[in-house]
Amino acid sequence: MSRRRAFASSISAALIAAAVTAAAFLSFGNGESPGIGEPSGAIQYELSESLGTAQSPAVPLTPPDTFSSLTRSAVDWSSVYARVSPSVVSVVTEAGTGSGFFVTDDGHVITNLHVVSEAEQVYVYLQDRSRHEAEMIAKDAGNDLALLKIDAGATEISVPSFGRLNDLRIGDPVGALGAPFGLPNSLTVGIVSALDRTRPSGTGTLEPLRSMIQTDAALNPGNSGGMLVDEFGRVVGIPTQIESSDRSSSGIGFAVSAEAMLRSLPTMLQGEDVERSYLGVSLPPTGGRLEILDVVCESAADRAGVRVGDVLLRINGESAESFGELVDVLADIAPGEEMTITVRRGFSRLTLETTATAWPTEPPDLGCG
Repeated sequence: MSRRRAFASSISAALIAAAVTAAAFLSFGNGESPGIGEPSGAIQYELSESLGTAQSPAVPLTPPDTFSSLTRSAVDWSSVYARVSPSVVSVVTEAGTGSGFFVTDDGHVITNLHVVSEAEQVYVYLQDRSRHEAEMIAKDAGNDLALLKIDAGATEISVPSFGRLNDLRIGDPVGALGAPFGLPNSLTVGIVSALDRTRPSGTGTLEPLRSMIQTDAALNPGNSGGMLVDEFGRVVGIPTQIESSDRSSSGIGFAVSAEAMLRSLPTMLQGEDVERSYLGVSLPPTGGRLEILDVVCESAADRAGVRVGDVLLRINGESAESFGELVDVLADIAPGEEMTITVRRGFSRLTLETTATAWPTEPPDLGCG
């Protein structure tokens, strides 16, 4: 097979290429610094110190019965808003406006990386109208996340609670809080339209955004980095993209899951960027066995000697016979670590040794298998 330039990743190149065509980020450019409304009373929540690592979190999630006063039959969005809005902030740069929310009570704010990635100065506006200069502590480009830090002084900080992705069902009510078009303290509501979506990242890496929540809650530029909350007031996602030809709400929005953020948070709180390993193979876009369709040149798979037609079985001795298993295993391996790849080649079972590589920032060469 000849060498050629192609958009390659650990999943089907066609899947990502199709998603690239209409993705729009939700930061709002050229907006005025927003005015921030007064905070309303709400319960303050704290993150557990036992978040674990970026690979194996002990996620501090709140069960639904904590908010038993709210029911699926009648969501009191006013009460939900009062509970969670004190945690929401506006993130302002010279390029525009996005949103964010507190994840620690000492001033750490999570937002989308694309909101702040090229900013020389970043300011965070709180509910009391105060403006605070922010420092970017770390990033997770693969999830389009950035961790900021402000000195809030004596300001009381409210940290929200978080919900499990597995608790969400298609049709569940959700609300989006943020600053669309620079208008802070905005709430829109809708439902979970779909789960487990894959989208292009567009933040300097070819690593796609995985396990995203699709919603019809109105999302517009400026919502980036804010909250997607369930009916119990738990953060379940971070609004990140919309599917639109003109960057306005189309009823198709996407949020990075809160669980993905919480997995990365311990690493980012240490001031370290989050990176996941890249295998460097093209796989079938449908379910079934993971037969190698192509190999990226100079990737971990190429250096191990993986060939087209091999069937992937294990990574580092752990099962990787489905796409979900493969993603989970690679998330536990940092670039630069030694790794083994077990494949079936014809009637033989081979275990190949290699070194894990990071996701590329430009389309790599295929055709090396």
